[in-house]
Amino acid sequence: MILVLIYRIFKMQTKTCSINLLKSVTMKKSLLLCLIIPMLLLSCTQEKVSPMEGAWKLAYEYEVSGDNTTLLFPGASQGSEIKMWSGDRWALVGVFFQDSTFTDNFGGGKFTIEGTNYQEIVGYHSAKEYLGQTVKLYLEIKNDTLTQIWPVDEQGEPVKSHYYMEKWVRFE
Repeated sequence: MILVLIYRIFKMQTKTCSINLLKSVTMKKSLLLCLIIPMLLLSCTQEKVSPMEGAWKLAYEYEVSGDNTTLLFPGASQGSEIKMWSGDRWALVGVFFQDSTFTDNFGGGKFTIEGTNYQEIVGYHSAKEYLGQTVKLYLEIKNDTLTQIWPVDEQGEPVKSHYYMEKWVRFE
């Protein structure tokens, strides 16, 4: 009988001990989670994404010389071209059809932008004369339309006597 009583007391203390230990472990885990979650949320700052980021499809290209404006695309040439920006890189790929001839167009490299002053550092291009060149352009984005104009003067303004203007629309 005494053994039964001692056994019951021991069993009750073990249960109490187990419950207290379980409560203690659960409390520690909860406290740890309460500390970790805010730290994770605060450390996850989202990097600012450029409005250029993503893919754009060429809608049209004009050549302006004095008072004369010529539609180059779509016009004398047909086809399509896509230009993409990601981080500090740009790339374009396209194919054009003019006078029964298909012409591939591609290029890419790094870029910098400050306001509307945009520069492309050409790392590769289908037109070999562009390789290694820094091309300065005027770039503006309004809603889902991106406009590029070149050449530009030292202040980044389009050269009014003769320039090219491309309009690109966001490609979904």
